[in-house]
Amino acid sequence: MKRTGPATVFRDVLVGTIGIIVFAWFISLVQISQNKKKDDGTKPPGNVTVFITWPEGDTDIDLWVTGPGEPYPVGYSNKGGVLWNLLRDDLGTFPDLSGINMESSYSRGSPAGEYIINLHCFRCAVLPQKVNVEVGLSANAETGKGTMTLATATIELKANGQERTAIRFKLDGKSGLVPGSISSVFQELRAAGKQGGGFGQ
Repeated sequence: MKRTGPATVFRDVLVGTIGIIVFAWFISLVQISQNKKKDDGTKPPGNVTVFITWPEGDTDIDLWVTGPGEPYPVGYSNKGGVLWNLLRDDLGTFPDLSGINMESSYSRGSPAGEYIINLHCFRCAVLPQKVNVEVGLSANAETGKGTMTLATATIELKANGQERTAIRFKLDGKSGLVPGSISSVFQELRAAGKQGGGFGQ
């Protein structure tokens, strides 16, 4: 019978330790591989974005939006709904550190149906007011592309209190525009939005 010397014990411990390290490394690789297959949230969610801008000055123009399944239009008196959120209610020069007049809204998802984008001249010291409107749409997540411009318009507001539909369009539910669906046929949103009384805030 052979004696077990210190060298043999050391070798056995070393081999066992290396085996444990290799096994742990293999398990880590499997975990990392599985996590990569899961959605990490970096793919475009198919959101619709709306930006409006107008000339510098103490002018308050409001953005109103609605879409499929939205119970009340979203605007300054109802900043959050089930689909849309208003990011900023720009009041003109106060309180504002920049001279930029801009409001924006975004949707969480892009379900099939009609979307309506309206402008309301809440307080226009100078008339007429030209408002630039840009609607963006995140491409289908499978394409790997970012946001593309869906539609643009320049709308002229000619009176205090005037509300105009800037753009209305339909999406097919697959982050695609329904051909021929873009128009500017008026539909009032502001009165319906005020009835919402802050739904979702």
